[in-house]
Amino acid sequence: MFEVLHNCGLSWAVAIPAGAVVVRGLIIMPWFQIPARKAQQQNAALLPLNHAYAIAMKHRCHQIFYDKGPRVARSKAKMAMAKYNYQLRQRWRAERWRQMLPLATFPIFIGVAEVIRRMCGSRSGLWGIIFGSGSAQAQHPSAEALTAAGESAAVEAVDRTADALEAVAQWKGSTALPEAVPDSVPISNWLEPSFATEGALWFPNLMLADPNMILPFVVSGLTMATLHRGSKPPQEGKERPAGIILRRILMTGALAIGPLTLHMPTAILLYWSASTTCAYISHLILDKYYPLDMPPKPCRRSVMYNPKAVQKAK
Repeated sequence: MFEVLHNCGLSWAVAIPAGAVVVRGLIIMPWFQIPARKAQQQNAALLPLNHAYAIAMKHRCHQIFYDKGPRVARSKAKMAMAKYNYQLRQRWRAERWRQMLPLATFPIFIGVAEVIRRMCGSRSGLWGIIFGSGSAQAQHPSAEALTAAGESAAVEAVDRTADALEAVAQWKGSTALPEAVPDSVPISNWLEPSFATEGALWFPNLMLADPNMILPFVVSGLTMATLHRGSKPPQEGKERPAGIILRRILMTGALAIGPLTLHMPTAILLYWSASTTCAYISHLILDKYYPLDMPPKPCRRSVMYNPKAVQKAK
């Protein structure tokens, strides 16, 4: 995808954010975020029905299992209510897994970031740290390695470098790497040498870290804004303590992104910032066209359920 955008005439500084927009707009938004928001809307619309059935089932179980004690009655009522909720959500396509679909987009983000990491020649990345995967590296032989290994090792190292350079030549069409490419970059079929010359603004080399250390903290701020927007409760009022704790933990992690990514290649940070910006815009679009309106709260006054009186009224 990035190669196609780059072949259309876009520089890598533009092609990488454009690829993030394409991934968000054509994959994540229609296939994950919109179905999840529709399932949340359905679940909110079913809350009054669930509450009414819970009251009826509570009184019914207390009448049937009165001789066995209140603990057994509550247990039976919870089991019946759980089964009813599952069947109701399944009927109206509001299952729990549908509401959690946005979490499935995290592997997509990690996979695209890993592709960019291999293209810019970084030896380590988030995917590599977690799973221990690395690019098909063929490192340049150092003087110390040649001295220690002897002549046979020197010949073997030179052959590996020549083979890797030939593979890059067949894939990229050039055997000469730009001068801006760092010497520590491993030569592999994934390497994209033009990353070193097609940057923009204050980051001309996408293979190196941001020299002004601006992009890491931009990514941190955008992530915090997106988390704040996405974790905002649908109704203003008292929020659950668990939700407050989870939001603070996520905010703390987003705040730590800046210092932890100071040495990350600019290409990955550029994709990260573009993807996070698209995520924030998608939250605004969902709140406008797919608002999550909670139903009115039930009456606090307890109403005794009497099925015999209902049958007489009919």
